[in-house]
Amino acid sequence: MTAVFAALLLALMTVSCSAAESCPPTAQQGDWDAACFVGSGQQRQVKPAHLAKIAFDRSGHAVIRIAETFEMVAVDRRGKVVVPGIYYATDVDYPKPRGHLARFVDGGKCGYFDVRNFKVAIPALYDHCMSFREDRASVCQDCTVYCTDPDCHDSLFVDGKGLQLDPRNRVLRQFALPTIAQACPGGQSGTLKPKGGGSSWLDCPEDPASPFKMEASHGR
Repeated sequence: MTAVFAALLLALMTVSCSAAESCPPTAQQGDWDAACFVGSGQQRQVKPAHLAKIAFDRSGHAVIRIAETFEMVAVDRRGKVVVPGIYYATDVDYPKPRGHLARFVDGGKCGYFDVRNFKVAIPALYDHCMSFREDRASVCQDCTVYCTDPDCHDSLFVDGKGLQLDPRNRVLRQFALPTIAQACPGGQSGTLKPKGGGSSWLDCPEDPASPFKMEASHGR
C-alpha cells in the first residue's frame, strides 16, 4: 500500500513539474503551452496561477508565443489576450514595423495594432494585409494573395476589392483587383507553381515595360 501511494505521489509530482515547465517565466523567452490559457476567442486569458511568471513592459503588456501553433499573443496585466495572432516572421512586422502599426490576425481576418501600447488601431476586417509603408497600407477583401517567387519576397492581391488605408483607418483609395489571368505586370497571365504545403506561387513573365528589359535589348 505504501509503495502504491509513493508511486502515485511521484506521478502527481511529475505532472505538476511538467505543467509548470510548460509556462516558463516570460523573462526566459520560452514558448508557453496552450494549456497555460483558458477560454477562447476574445475571452482567452492566462490561467491565474501563471500570472506571476509574466514580466510586463511599461505599457502593462507582455508578448507570449504559444508552442503548439507558434501563435504570438499580447496579454495585459489581467492576463487577457488583447492582441492575438501577431505577425512576427518578417523584418517589417512586430516588434519593429515601419512606423508603429504592426499586423495581426483574428478569426481568419487581419488588422493592425499599435506596438507602443498594444491597442488595436485597425480592426481585423480584411482577408489580407500588407505592412504599412509611408503611412499607408494596402488591404483586400474577397481576395487571394500570391507570392511572386518561391521564397515569397514579394506578393500581390488577386480578385476582390483592394483598399489603401492610413494609420487612422481612413480609406485613401478603393480599387478593383485584377483576375489571376491579368495579375502579372502589364496585365499578363502568370503560371501557378507548387510552393509546398498545398500552396502555390505565381510565376510572372517579364514586364514588357521594364527598363531593365530595355537596357538588355540595347545591350545585345
